[in-house]
Amino acid sequence: MIRAKEEVLHGRTKDLGEGGLGAVIPGDIQIGDVVTLEFQLPLNIEPIVLQAEVRYCQGFQYGFRFLHATDEQRELIRRATRDLPTAP
Repeated sequence: MIRAKEEVLHGRTKDLGEGGLGAVIPGDIQIGDVVTLEFQLPLNIEPIVLQAEVRYCQGFQYGFRFLHATDEQRELIRRATRDLPTAP
């Protein structure tokens, strides 16, 4: 889920790392916009909620850079992605 301005958008995460994520989102978000991302990691009960900056946009594909992620959030992401298979 993405909160951009007063709009809530839902999308699908394609790439995830400690520094950010890539997602497909049917919406209109501008490069440089700061949004709130909320996403669920495998085996975590609570969703991760982070501020992020839009760094890339092509069509409905977006790249976000996390802003002010805590050490705990980065560690949760690192653990969750360590065992995931690489995308084809």
